[in-house]
Amino acid sequence: MKLIDASGPIYEGMWSYGPPFPEFKLIELENPDWVDFQAYSQAFEGFCILTGTYIDGPAHALGLKKAEPMHKLPIEKLFDIDAYVLKFDLRKLSREGNRPFITLEDIKSAEKEKIPENSNIIFATGWGSHWDKPDFLTHDWFMRKDAVEYIVSKKPFILAMDTPSIDNVDNEQGIWDLIYTNGIYIVAPLVNLEKISKYKVKLYICPLNILNTTGLPCRVIIKEE
Repeated sequence: MKLIDASGPIYEGMWSYGPPFPEFKLIELENPDWVDFQAYSQAFEGFCILTGTYIDGPAHALGLKKAEPMHKLPIEKLFDIDAYVLKFDLRKLSREGNRPFITLEDIKSAEKEKIPENSNIIFATGWGSHWDKPDFLTHDWFMRKDAVEYIVSKKPFILAMDTPSIDNVDNEQGIWDLIYTNGIYIVAPLVNLEKISKYKVKLYICPLNILNTTGLPCRVIIKEE
C-alpha cells in the first residue's frame, strides 16, 4: 500500500487567485489571560474557500439558493472512493501562449480502459511541483472544451486535478457552466500526482466542516494498493 498526500501546503506568501480572494497570513496570538501557562496559538487571516487545495461544486456557479452548500455533501461520497487516473506528459502537450492544454485526443490516449458513468477522475500532469513557483497561476495547464464535453458525457461525480484552473483564464471557453450545471464537483489544485503509478486508486477527500459555503479547503489523500 502507498499513501500520497495530494493536498498542497498553506503558508504565508503562497499563491492566491487575487482580489477579491485574500492572501493567507499566519498571525501569532497573545497569551490568553484565562490560562495559567504560556499558550502559543495562531490565527489564520485571509483564509477563504479557495485557500490551498479545495473542493467546490454547483453552488460555486449557481449560488446557495439554487444548489446545496458544501457541508451537505455526504462524507461517504468523499472518503475511500474509487478514482481513475489519467496521466499526461506536460512536455508533450500543445500550448496556447504560456499554457499547455489537454485535448480530446490526449484524453482518449490516457484512458487505459473505459471509465464508467458516475466515476471520479484524476488528471495528473505533475504541475503540482510548481506550487511554490511564480508561474503556478500564469503557466498552468487547461483543458480544451471538446475534451471537457467528452469527460462530462461520462457523467462523473468528481474531477480532481493538479491545475488551479481547468479553463484558460486568459481566453475562457465556457467550461465552468458545462461542469457545474451537470452537478460535477471539482477538487483542485493537487500536488504529488506524478507519484501515482496505478490507473485505479482510492481517493480520500476531507473538507473542513464549515456551514453554508460554496466550497471548502480540504486535505486529499490518494491510496494505491
